Amino acid sequence: MPRQSKSYSVLSDAALGSLSNLGARLKEARLRRNWSQQQTAEKAGLSESSVKKVESGSPRITVGAYLSLLDVFGLPTAFDRVLAPGTDSLGESLARSATRRRAGTSRRQAADDEEWEI
Repeated sequence: MPRQSKSYSVLSDAALGSLSNLGARLKEARLRRNWSQQQTAEKAGLSESSVKKVESGSPRITVGAYLSLLDVFGLPTAFDRVLAPGTDSLGESLARSATRRRAGTSRRQAADDEEWEI
């Protein structure tokens, strides 16, 4: 897939491939239901062009459009499985191997440690 815009340049080829695969699976779900893109768009509250963009795997469409289609296909909680516990082995391994600190802790600590004169 050629990289044509900033949306494409910030996403890896693997991420673009994943969006393309998701779009193809959403298209298959629509076709199994024998719905046109227009009918699907009306059911999902989207424009027909948005359905076309989702089905092509465009990164230039909101995640809400993908979720709307999943919802009308009866899969409203499909995104719950993204990074569900047990699926982020790298992140879980890193969390076990290092003490985690919240971002900005040192700044808050410095503010707490300052002496205030009145």
